[in-house]
Amino acid sequence: MGYLSEMLRGEYGNLDVREVYSAKLGETDVEILEVSAEGEKFIAMFQSVPVKEDLYKWSIIITSAHNTRTLKGMDSLDGIKLALKSSIDAMMAGMKGE
Repeated sequence: MGYLSEMLRGEYGNLDVREVYSAKLGETDVEILEVSAEGEKFIAMFQSVPVKEDLYKWSIIITSAHNTRTLKGMDSLDGIKLALKSSIDAMMAGMKGE
């Protein structure tokens, strides 16, 4: 289980997270997840590579029937978690039509 799937399961009890693909390609961790909540689904594709101690270069693409979000950055795990959480919150709000 990868970082994104663990974070989603820990932060969002109402999401059903299904790992489609998870691998380590060299130094890069790659995850593709199918996430569903209340009959709606989105796909999340996440990758991260360590740059130095507690600093990671990362990117994520989250797509649903309603919209797509693409983010990338270079952060600590706490910074990644905050960025992912705000993106997931926005995706879920968009699925509800808010």
